[in-house]
Amino acid sequence: MPPPCLGYTSQHSRYTQEYDQWARWTYASPPAETISLKILAHYEGGPRRGRSQTTAFGNICEGKKDIDALISAHDLVPIALDTIIPKVKRFCPSFPWRFDEFTVRDTDWVDLAEHQSPVPFFYSQCLQPACKNLKAMTFKSKQFTLYVVVPAAQWLEFEAFMEKEKSADSTTEDASAAIISSDEGDGEQLTTSSHTPSTLPAASTSTEDLAHCPFHTRVAQTTFVPACISSQIALHNDEAMEATDALIGTAATTPAMKRTVVSPTPAATSPPRKIPALAPFVSPSRTHLREALKSGGKSELDVDNVLTQAFETIQFYPIPTQPLAEILENPRYCSFNLNLSKTYPGRLRVDQSPKSFIGIGGFKTAQSGLLMLTPPSPSGLGSKVHDNVVVKRPFLRPPTLNPSTSSTGPPPGGSQRIIRFSLGDELPKLHCEANTLYWAKALLTMTYDFIDSAISSAASVPPFKIPRLRFVEAGLALAHSQFTKGLVKPKFGGTVCGVYLLEEKIEGGSATFTKYIHNMDCRPSLSVHEDGYDIAEFLAFTQHVQYSKTGGLVFISNYQGSHMLLTDPQILTDPSIGDGSDVFSEGNVESTVASFEKHHECNQFCKWPGFGLNEFGAAVTGVCESLNP
Repeated sequence: MPPPCLGYTSQHSRYTQEYDQWARWTYASPPAETISLKILAHYEGGPRRGRSQTTAFGNICEGKKDIDALISAHDLVPIALDTIIPKVKRFCPSFPWRFDEFTVRDTDWVDLAEHQSPVPFFYSQCLQPACKNLKAMTFKSKQFTLYVVVPAAQWLEFEAFMEKEKSADSTTEDASAAIISSDEGDGEQLTTSSHTPSTLPAASTSTEDLAHCPFHTRVAQTTFVPACISSQIALHNDEAMEATDALIGTAATTPAMKRTVVSPTPAATSPPRKIPALAPFVSPSRTHLREALKSGGKSELDVDNVLTQAFETIQFYPIPTQPLAEILENPRYCSFNLNLSKTYPGRLRVDQSPKSFIGIGGFKTAQSGLLMLTPPSPSGLGSKVHDNVVVKRPFLRPPTLNPSTSSTGPPPGGSQRIIRFSLGDELPKLHCEANTLYWAKALLTMTYDFIDSAISSAASVPPFKIPRLRFVEAGLALAHSQFTKGLVKPKFGGTVCGVYLLEEKIEGGSATFTKYIHNMDCRPSLSVHEDGYDIAEFLAFTQHVQYSKTGGLVFISNYQGSHMLLTDPQILTDPSIGDGSDVFSEGNVESTVASFEKHHECNQFCKWPGFGLNEFGAAVTGVCESLNP
């Protein structure tokens, strides 16, 4: 037997197991930050206990798990109401509850519907100092209590309703008791010998014969029951036997009595159920099984696809479609404001692999992503539980990179190098992109309003169809981290660790993606015979409408996308708007607006008399129309 190896102990035998376990923990997705809720039904008033302002009813108490810790007070309200309202309906289905008057409150008696702050409601209460670094905060899941409160006035109506129901039930019971006592007066007591004898003839079967018959035989022949008992047919077997024996003993001493004959009711029997026949067993195909074993036995795992998935805890700010009239009336709506936008907490999965790149433009990258909001938004982006999105971020090219290598497809093998901006520089750039899309939506909506109004009031229908397009639904996603990396205090002191521009995904890929009008041009980029020229011609017409109806101040350019969805627009303004400063990013080429009347070529849309537009072009000059149509 060889001597044992020196330097190793029995603990080293677990090396492989420990290695695999730590490897799984290293590449596992971060744990979700969730909380649990305890939701109770209360009403205002009643015998209050302790600090509570309300009283529980119906023992209605429900729990909810795996609630996103970043959920706001506004989003907690529908969760609590959807959980408790079905229980309240079952508690008293006959009462007309007014569920819109119910309020949701926490233990501090804060009305969550009136709490308009977009900040996560319970998240700060889940943060506690880390064990090793007291300056760093770590997340710990907790349970919080919410109350769905019925207003005092509605509860008083409910109590009055129940009193009325109770009095109606008691009236019904008294009437039933009076009917039963009347029936008992008409019948005759078996044990009383002073009642008037019945005039009915005696039964043909003697009492002595009945006394010697078995119970089931006696019931099958004749059973003497008083009239007061005849209504109670559904007696148990033991009670029926005792009643019959008592009747027989009484009949021997009282020969003439009122008799009621009860015919036996045969038990309802059903035929045995037939077991459904099973399908005959069929052996698997040997050829197909061989191929399946060859393919499934390899168990190949795309490691790169798994390890390049990044999950972020985000706060999503959707970009609304604001009418231009409201933007002009309210100065707060003049730009896309994160403080005024609705916000939704959730998670974002971003694929960091080179294959996930949908395109690399001159300034931004586009990658595949998955948006998961909790709860989902009512409409638009994030309304699905798992919404496929396009994740866009700005970048810088290294000075040594050849600009001619830019493409609209994924980087071949990840050969293209890009440099990301710092968070302080990236956030303003993406906010500018979101604000440009915000204004593009408003201007395109104004254009379609003008088109619809002109067609409805025109004397004849236009000889062409109006394409219906819209800009993609989009929003900004701010990623938050619960940990502070390193011992150095961050520059901004917050928990924001990343920012993304999320857009609705245009299906079809590069095969359906078309550049209709370039940024520095006001004419279609397509030739007459190319697919999509009719849309490009219509979009050039929308520029004419926007330029005319805004008094030559602004129109949309850089139209691109599919036959239904548009993306990445650019707002071009008159030089008097910027007054020497950059507005709507560096892509705002003001000279294009200044020379629009000279270079724009009017098409069939522009020339239709129903729209009443002045023709522009090299041979036409004139003054812009007023702002009002």
